[in-house]
Amino acid sequence: MSAFSKPSVHDLLEGLNEPQRLAVECAGGPLLVLAGAGSGKTRVLTHRIAYLIASGTAKPQDILAITFTNKAAGEMKERTETLVGPIARTMWVSTFHSACARILRKEAQQLGYRRNFSIYDAADQVRLTRQCLNELGLDSKRFPPKGVHAVISSAKNRLVDAAQFAAQVETFFDDTVAKTYSLYQEKCFANNAMDFDDLIMRTVDLFMRFTERLEHYRKAFRHILVDEYQDTNHAQYSLINLLGSEHRNVCVVGDDDQSIYSWRGADVRNILDFE
Repeated sequence: MSAFSKPSVHDLLEGLNEPQRLAVECAGGPLLVLAGAGSGKTRVLTHRIAYLIASGTAKPQDILAITFTNKAAGEMKERTETLVGPIARTMWVSTFHSACARILRKEAQQLGYRRNFSIYDAADQVRLTRQCLNELGLDSKRFPPKGVHAVISSAKNRLVDAAQFAAQVETFFDDTVAKTYSLYQEKCFANNAMDFDDLIMRTVDLFMRFTERLEHYRKAFRHILVDEYQDTNHAQYSLINLLGSEHRNVCVVGDDDQSIYSWRGADVRNILDFE
């Protein structure tokens, strides 16, 4: 097998059209790339990562590249490795949840968790919600666990914790969810467990409460790149904003006509209001 040959800055720009080249070459500061489906958005993102490294603007460990699904993250990592070689394996190229889980494995003790915390999947979440409803003497036929947990999940995606949710109760159903949410979080903590929504919510909580940890990760991630930015919800937006607000080297790529996660709290205004 031949040794990897690092591409030059010229090589990385070759084959890109004018708008793509402008995005890849753009100097530091906030960068919004709006483009339609099939227009090479991910190509721009991966070439920008390689360009930052090849031009000496950033080291691989300075870069945090985030997307939404494991499949998309795997593809981005693969395409990045094609451009920059094996050093891509040392970079943070992952989903929001994977990046937050990795941070929390190091920082969980700050929040009272042990580092070997469990991560509850969708089935675990519904099972625990059912258990909470039963313990509260609530009818799981009248209050389906899946539906109750969906409301809890929506609250977490808006960074509304159990106490805040309880303070906003307006209906009997809301009151039921509030009681369930509170017990659910108590049980997660007692079991040294987090669910998927907790991963982002707890990371934001960590950064809000412990400014020295936020400063550490701000310095670590001097360049942040986000794919499919139109699909970010409030919690994800807050995470990126916290990490990037000081150096402002935040590049987001997306299509404002293609938001597919509105059911999960995605807010297309995040991309429309980026400027």
